[in-house]
Amino acid sequence: MELASLLVLAIIIVTLYIGSRKRFELTPVLMLSNLIIFFIEILTAPGMSYIIYSPVVQDLAFQPIDLTNGKFYTLFTSMFLHGDFVAHLLGNMLFLFLLGSPLEQRIGKGRFAAVYFIAGLAGTLVMGFIEVDNPFILVLGASGAISGAMGALMILYPRDQIPMMVGPLLLPRVPVWLAALSWFLLSVFQFAVLSKSGVAWEAHLSGFIAGAVVARVLGRKEVARQEAASKPSDLSALEPLATTPSLRNALDMIQKEENSDIRRAWLEYFAEHAQCPQCSGRMRYQNNKLICPCGQEFNVR
Repeated sequence: MELASLLVLAIIIVTLYIGSRKRFELTPVLMLSNLIIFFIEILTAPGMSYIIYSPVVQDLAFQPIDLTNGKFYTLFTSMFLHGDFVAHLLGNMLFLFLLGSPLEQRIGKGRFAAVYFIAGLAGTLVMGFIEVDNPFILVLGASGAISGAMGALMILYPRDQIPMMVGPLLLPRVPVWLAALSWFLLSVFQFAVLSKSGVAWEAHLSGFIAGAVVARVLGRKEVARQEAASKPSDLSALEPLATTPSLRNALDMIQKEENSDIRRAWLEYFAEHAQCPQCSGRMRYQNNKLICPCGQEFNVR
């Protein structure tokens, strides 16, 4: 194995270590790692242009023959490699940011890592079986893993809104189900029109399914816990504080809202605009309580 390939392996190990630390989110660490590794691919490619001939790609990208020659590690390392800068790397990193960050924030780093890496492995493995008659074809990229994040969001948070590319447009608030539909139509287009272009749509689809399955297994209890923790069951303590039309409207929105993030925003608004009956001061919302600096607390559970 070439020295550059060993360096990339070291970067992957460091990525996993740093990403496991509490102070770092895994998504930006993965993005930075992918960028660094790609530039190593460029620097080691002949003429700094023929990336697939980089020793890094030749050593660490997956080939179907790896299922029989013992190079099983390429199922994992291929997720950190990309074939070109604009269409492959930047496209994947954009979607990793748009999908990975919301998912990681919702289900936690450990569950997100399970979704991401299992989906990536599944996508690559499926390609290995599909391309069994092309044993030396190169399979690389994080598309299967990122598609897994989409599948997980679709299963766990279909009604949540996230920033997402819909066609050529980057929209700030798109329901997850609509984002998943847009993604599915893109995959159909890739199959129907670009099936000979080198786009591994099979890895996208299998990654999506794997991510959905993993999320179903690991994430349902977490979603239920979050909803139970974030949804106030008793708002009677707030009713005497709703002394203005805007506060009464806010209280009504808190009672009706099903989205936990939006409900929390309304509770924070209510806390900031209501007056403490003891000192007339402003309060803050924390841990299902309205808390005043004077020590007064109003439990909303």
